[in-house]
Amino acid sequence: MTAILIDDELPALSVLQDNLKTYCPQIQTLGTGTSAEEAMTLIQKHRPEIVFLDIEMPHESGFDLLRKMPRLDFEIIFVTGYDSYALQAIKFCAIGYILKPVRAEELIAAVNAAEMRVREKAEFNRNKQLLFNLTNPGHAANKLGIPTERGLEFVETAEIVRCEGIQRCTKVVLTGRKSIISSYNLGEFIKMLENYNFFAVHKSHLVGISHIVRYDKEGSLEMSDGASVPVSRRRRQDFLDKMTRL
Repeated sequence: MTAILIDDELPALSVLQDNLKTYCPQIQTLGTGTSAEEAMTLIQKHRPEIVFLDIEMPHESGFDLLRKMPRLDFEIIFVTGYDSYALQAIKFCAIGYILKPVRAEELIAAVNAAEMRVREKAEFNRNKQLLFNLTNPGHAANKLGIPTERGLEFVETAEIVRCEGIQRCTKVVLTGRKSIISSYNLGEFIKMLENYNFFAVHKSHLVGISHIVRYDKEGSLEMSDGASVPVSRRRRQDFLDKMTRL
């Protein structure tokens, strides 16, 4: 499970980080921050599964940060030094919180509950996507669950520009966001995407037909991401035949 830690008090931040290492080794801390502004940057950069968030911070509180976030697709564990009225609302919504000074048993309980919610959310999203894919075969809005080192990334097939085999992994190039490195080999992507207008033009390259900008008669493709992709000699005629049938 990946996490971001936000607290304006550096000693409290250090204690929380140490406690997580000791009592919750399954948590991987991707970054720490001391303000709502830093938190916004870290969350958008790392997309953590859990955010440990101090409520009382100068300039902007933890609640102010959440109101500004474009999407809240992570679990929150509030960290606070005050048993304030806000905790009643937090408790009512079954959102995690821990009081300072942090006690080991409270930290472990909050992390375990957040992990369970993350798993339930992932399971719900997978099931929902499965039903959509089954009822809309070949639809560009169908999402592919791509295994990465952090878990599963759900990506619409229309977002995938191309896939490139790199050793035993695959680089998945997407429109509008960073590429993904998947533990699946290219052969797995060929099987998954064969019904979505993709073509394996080379033993190391699978391309989305809709993202081809130009075919060079010398045997290469210019893709919408600016990359030049080779078309192997033995697959060139099959590729041209497919293109003429579109």
